[in-house]
Amino acid sequence: MSSRNTHYAGVVLLAATTLLVAACGGGKGSGTQPMPMATNTAPTISAVSDLSVDQDTVVGPIEFSIADAETSANQLTVTAAADGTSVFPADAVTLAGSGAARSITLTPFEATTGTTNVTLTVIDGQGVTATRSFQVAVNARNASIKDWALTTFAKGEADEVTVMNGYTFTQDADDAAIFEPLIGGEE
Repeated sequence: MSSRNTHYAGVVLLAATTLLVAACGGGKGSGTQPMPMATNTAPTISAVSDLSVDQDTVVGPIEFSIADAETSANQLTVTAAADGTSVFPADAVTLAGSGAARSITLTPFEATTGTTNVTLTVIDGQGVTATRSFQVAVNARNASIKDWALTTFAKGEADEVTVMNGYTFTQDADDAAIFEPLIGGEE
C-alpha cells in the first residue's frame, strides 16, 4: 500500500468551473459579443398645412397619416389638443379613423375669431411619442343684413322656426311676393 494522498477532486472542480465560465462567454477573449439592444424609433405623423377659415365654419375633416416601425398603426394612440380654449373648446376637437389613415375635425365657438395652434401626438406601444403642430386662423366674416334677413325670415311653412331672444319667428309662405324685392333688390 502506498501512503501517498492524492486530491483529484479539487482539480476536477477547478476544470469544471473553467469550462463553465468559458462556455458562458465570461472568459477573456472568448470571441462572443453581447447582443445589441433593439432600438425603438419614434412614430411618424404626416404634415398638416396651416389653415385659414371664416368664423362659424367647421374645420375638417383634415386627413393625416401615422406610422411606426415597431408598432402596428392600429395600436398607435393619437391625441389632439388646441392651445387654449378661446377659439376651439376642448370637446370640439375630434379624431376619427383607424390604422394609418386618421382625421381631425375642429368646431370653433360660434361668432369667435382668432388663431390657435393644434398639436397632434402619436404614442407607440413602448411610450415613445411624436408630435406635429399646425395653425388654424378663424377669420371674421363679413355678413350683410340682407343675407341674415333672408336666412332668418324668408322661410317656407315647413321650414324650422327661428328663435331669437325668446321670440319665435315663423313665415307664412302663401305670399312669396313679400320677399321678391329683397331677393332681387340691391343691398
